[in-house]
Amino acid sequence: MNWSGISGRSPPMKMFLLTRTLSFVCGLAAASATRFKCLHQSDFDLGTYIISTPGNYKLCSNVQFAPSKPSIYDSDDDIALAFDPLVVGGDTYAKNEYSLGFFAALVVAAPDVTLDLNGFTIKQDPSHALLQRFFAVIELASSPFIAKAGPAQFVSRSFEAASNFQLKGPGTIGLSSHHGIHGNNNANVWIHNVQFRDFEVAAVALNNVKGLKITNCNVVQNRHDLPVLGSFSAARQILPYVKELMHRQPVYSMKLRGSNTTASEVYNKLVSSIANVYRDVMNTGFIDEEAHPNEYKLFNNPHRVVDGPCYAFLVHGKGPAVGGVGFEISSDEATISKDVVIQDNLIKNIRCFTNEVPAIVVNGVVQNDARGAMIQFINTLTNEWIATNSDMQYTGNIVADAQIMVAKAIHDNLLQDTPLLQTQANSIAAEIVEWAEDPTIVFDPDFRCNGDSMHHVVKGSIIIRIENTRGFTIKSNTISNASVLSGPASSTQEYFDLFSGEAMWSCSSYHRGASVEDPDEQQLANLRGISVAAVRSYQNQYLNGQRNSDIQNNTLSMFESQNAHVIVGIDLQGVSEGVIITNNNVHLAEGVGRNPYDKYFSSRVRKYSSLDNVIKKNNKFIQDSVFEDIPARKKRSEEALPDGHPTVFVNEWENGGCPFGKA
Repeated sequence: MNWSGISGRSPPMKMFLLTRTLSFVCGLAAASATRFKCLHQSDFDLGTYIISTPGNYKLCSNVQFAPSKPSIYDSDDDIALAFDPLVVGGDTYAKNEYSLGFFAALVVAAPDVTLDLNGFTIKQDPSHALLQRFFAVIELASSPFIAKAGPAQFVSRSFEAASNFQLKGPGTIGLSSHHGIHGNNNANVWIHNVQFRDFEVAAVALNNVKGLKITNCNVVQNRHDLPVLGSFSAARQILPYVKELMHRQPVYSMKLRGSNTTASEVYNKLVSSIANVYRDVMNTGFIDEEAHPNEYKLFNNPHRVVDGPCYAFLVHGKGPAVGGVGFEISSDEATISKDVVIQDNLIKNIRCFTNEVPAIVVNGVVQNDARGAMIQFINTLTNEWIATNSDMQYTGNIVADAQIMVAKAIHDNLLQDTPLLQTQANSIAAEIVEWAEDPTIVFDPDFRCNGDSMHHVVKGSIIIRIENTRGFTIKSNTISNASVLSGPASSTQEYFDLFSGEAMWSCSSYHRGASVEDPDEQQLANLRGISVAAVRSYQNQYLNGQRNSDIQNNTLSMFESQNAHVIVGIDLQGVSEGVIITNNNVHLAEGVGRNPYDKYFSSRVRKYSSLDNVIKKNNKFIQDSVFEDIPARKKRSEEALPDGHPTVFVNEWENGGCPFGKA
């Protein structure tokens, strides 16, 4: 068989192929093939390794992904623009798919692939994790997004998703700035006996998967030494647009704060700041506040964990899981996940926080840049204005200046949409540009709260999250030591009590997502152990009737979130039916017992879930368990969502850079 490797590399050895199709239950583990394609560190030195041919693969060395890693002694430009797939790998990498950079160390874009970790570790290098803020160690498709999803168009020709894929240990999936394993539209995936550690968002996140088993895995911890916030990603992603503007218009300038400002000035400041952060982090692990106070103010992450919702395992329907918690399962079977088993896994030391970023709304539209990042006026961690003064006149910063200059160039048709630099997501209005230009203009913003730096709906943190799924088993998992470090919800009195003499402002609206449950709640500090929403029982084509989905024999302990509204062990949300909860042991916190008025609940069944089809028995629940008010149960009311807001059945990203941004 001819293997499809990376252009210019030595062809890998041939292997015997199976002559028959194996069932998912047997999987590729029963394959009779005796040859493997060995993967070494050198296979990743020029960029993402792409598997496009069925077969058996195994790691034959540890892999640390950082193709053409820059030195701290390199120029500011070389650091700030490092890891460019077109520079490192040339024509090997498609412009659309890799327009955000190297989004994975290993891409599986073929059916019938087995990957044996063989006792080794594959992970992102800290340098790449700093500069490439969207990443999966293993991506189970040719692109990180399906067509028409994400902040740009990431599918140039066809979307090739892995099917009949097996990942087996022993071995470790290590450091990642987003996911350990990520995929869309996959079928028959088995992840077995793998250790996960130091991921930021999720160990495993799969959307619209038909057949998934995660068994006997050990999630040691998520990442606890993250030096930057999402605003640093915004700086990295807007930089190529400013560079392109300089290329097209070498003497381009605009007024900022009333002063003529060139694209070169904005570019140089942005490049210098990115390089300063890189050198600091590579030297000490964190940003040097004394040496680089401006970078520290904009980018420093005080909690050292990801500043958005985080998970261990996430299973979702079609498209990115950036909206609210699911409400009703889709009527289109092609868009839901099915037949999911998460069993016999150990999960511990998951620590999260959400940096709530109040989104600016102009004429009903959330203001985000060409890559979907919010233009930020206020740092809610310190309650300081960071792009305006207290009189609401534009003062700007290195990121906001670049975002606004790029927005003006897009409005003036000086920057046009290309596969690498797509502009359609930009929603920064002319009013914002005019305000930034004229120092005498006062702008009184409307803030939409309950979103993060990309205006993804804030949902708190969930250790195992399953939604828009028919048929699942969550069995014999142990979850312990989960915590959320988020402060009080922004703009509340409890929030303002933390600060004295700082900014005073309020939320005009809330990002509700696709669910009508808790539409105005800012959920950044909420913590759930197992959360299922918009789910159904298994579909059995051979027997009359259906088999319940089940949550059984799980042990949950030691949960903490000081500012949570609720901390829930097992949570059933949305319109969920056909679920049995049995023989679970939930003890969320020492010294906390059954009190219906505190924030701890061993289990909760939300008011829209069908009581007749949700059964709980033989559980050991130390904290209180609650069924929400049954008389209040009703079907979804479209009026509960803002005018023009998409329903749960709509692709969450099709409206532009911000999900629901134009609602």
